[in-house]
Amino acid sequence: MDCTIREGFPELPSGRLVLFAGFAAASKPIENLTISEWADRHRVVSAESGSPWPGPFRTSRVPYLREPQDCLHPDHPARRVTARWAAQLGKSTAIENWFCYIVDQAPGSMMIVLPTLEEAIKFNRVKLGPTIDASPRINHKVVPVNSRDEQASTTAFKRFAGGFCQIVNAGSSKGLQMVSIKYLAMDEVTGYPRDVDGRGSPRDQARARQKMYGDLAKEWEGSTPGLVGECAVTADYEAGDRRMLYVPCPHCEAWQPLTFDQMRGPETDLPTHFRCIACDGVIVDGHKPDMLAAAVWIATRVEDGEAPVPKSMTAAELAVWRCDPCEGRCRAWQPSYHLWAAYAPRERWADIWDRWIAAEGDVTKLRTFFQQDLAEPYDPGGIQMAPEKIVEAARAYPMPRGIIPAEAGLVVSAADVQGYGIKWSVWAVGPRDQYWLIDREIFEGSPDQSDEPWIALADALGRTYETAGGVEKGIDLSGIDTGYLTMRVYAFCASRPNILALDGRDGFGKPPIGTAKKQDVRFQPKGPVLARVMLYPVGIDDLKSKVVAGLANLVLGPANDGVWPRNTLHLSNDLCDDDFAQEMTAERLVDPDEEAAASAKRGRRMIKSRSGRVWRKYPGRKNDWFDTAVYAQALAWLLIHRRKLDAEKWAALLVSVHGVPVEPDLFAIADEGPFAKRQPPSASPSSVAESRKAWSRRR
Repeated sequence: MDCTIREGFPELPSGRLVLFAGFAAASKPIENLTISEWADRHRVVSAESGSPWPGPFRTSRVPYLREPQDCLHPDHPARRVTARWAAQLGKSTAIENWFCYIVDQAPGSMMIVLPTLEEAIKFNRVKLGPTIDASPRINHKVVPVNSRDEQASTTAFKRFAGGFCQIVNAGSSKGLQMVSIKYLAMDEVTGYPRDVDGRGSPRDQARARQKMYGDLAKEWEGSTPGLVGECAVTADYEAGDRRMLYVPCPHCEAWQPLTFDQMRGPETDLPTHFRCIACDGVIVDGHKPDMLAAAVWIATRVEDGEAPVPKSMTAAELAVWRCDPCEGRCRAWQPSYHLWAAYAPRERWADIWDRWIAAEGDVTKLRTFFQQDLAEPYDPGGIQMAPEKIVEAARAYPMPRGIIPAEAGLVVSAADVQGYGIKWSVWAVGPRDQYWLIDREIFEGSPDQSDEPWIALADALGRTYETAGGVEKGIDLSGIDTGYLTMRVYAFCASRPNILALDGRDGFGKPPIGTAKKQDVRFQPKGPVLARVMLYPVGIDDLKSKVVAGLANLVLGPANDGVWPRNTLHLSNDLCDDDFAQEMTAERLVDPDEEAAASAKRGRRMIKSRSGRVWRKYPGRKNDWFDTAVYAQALAWLLIHRRKLDAEKWAALLVSVHGVPVEPDLFAIADEGPFAKRQPPSASPSSVAESRKAWSRRR
């Protein structure tokens, strides 16, 4: 009978072979792979992901990723892994590798949190979805997307045997509720709102989903940092063991982390490079692959009272200080990792240096450089200068009043209207964001009751100032703050095309001057329209940071070669008295939540929980001169932007203003600014290092 059946179905396999093959598969030992080992064997990178290395995944291309992602193994003692890393270093890659490992080796419930809905959708479409499709080891284990099947996966919910993965955005509390999660991956946490739907921090809400799993739960937190004082990933990094990546010097084999202070711009016969701490040897891009291959993560946190971890060590010392996460001297802390752009396999050090040069003095670019390249939180307020330090610096570098310096080619003025009069300041502007205060005056009288201060201001706007070549130059552009007596300011500006009506707008990240809008001039709510004026919005928060930084550079002083740092505010000796310095330092950055909590008079919190750091005026101190400096910066930016002043145009402008080529040769100095791709050989390494250290101190 059996023979007859087999003759009728010759394609059927032998039952004996099927049975024993099943026994063999069931008795085969399961390999206990780390996440890195699993990724090297089984993960395939899709070409759709945009990776420069499509095909089989290789941890050796990003060797610094091995230890952090292996801490996510279910058997590893680490409970939370924090990665404060620069952009494009593999933070999302670790999440993808972890997801693949969970599906194949350790099924369970997983949640991936992205800052916004758009980023959550993009992560699935560009990262996770293509990875699932390209990796045969897991693509048959993840239930495919099917809109007609309720049990199928969706773009935000991946089903697999023994578990699921929910992809949510931090801006909605709905996705952060109702489920218990064993594995939690949070990406770019500095982009999360502080509060969601009145339920508190999305990080805390997501972590609450892990309570049922206790010490069996795992968390990955990776992000570029945010602002000083409110950076979530920095707080968790500092609470961990603070690991830095030590690499061997290719010359003396001393182990050290690469730091920005070691970086040097291009010199004669040398490209952008690093200098070894131990031997001062030159380290160039070509050394990076071998250094990364040998790199070791070293925990830099020590117990209070213990000696700090050396910045440079021998191989023998390395063995003493090295410890695995959550073991040895590191057993009391969770692993936390810091990594900046210099370690990126495909990042040219010259490009990092160019971004640094372009960012000096530009608060918007500087914030991006700190966060995206240095992987350090940015302090938009910089250093808070004492008024007496500013007065002292002005006296140390005296300059004549009413004279346009040879280094300046533009002149702007800004006015601030107050109940007791109008304050007005005039600034000369040169390449590399150099500003000189050349005139200021208070036109006394009540601007809402008397025409005298307005007449005095109108007369002052026609003043001319002597140049280095002995000729006279007038003011290129002026502006008035419309925050007080708005219609009166409108009326004053409407008949004067070179006087802009300015409207300060709070909030970081806004342009210095935005798109102007027409405003009607009328002195009665329903009265006739007397004129129309263009109102220019001004992003004041970043400009305030720039002014504070400019004052700090004045106090810092010039480098040994006489070159001032980019973005310096030079103050005339007789124009900078104690009262002026008090007003120029009248504001500071504060955390409004902490400020509200510290105020015992408030019965309830009046600050929105999503608010970040804001500028606040010191009680009892005027800030009028500070405001005029801020608006002058905005006007200068507009002129430079309109005229597209590069190094060549600045040179021509300075000659046309002063009549003769100026000394020293400022055109060479201008090449150091945002117009040049590289630092010129004439700039000494020490001056660049001083500028960099100054910004480091400001952090």
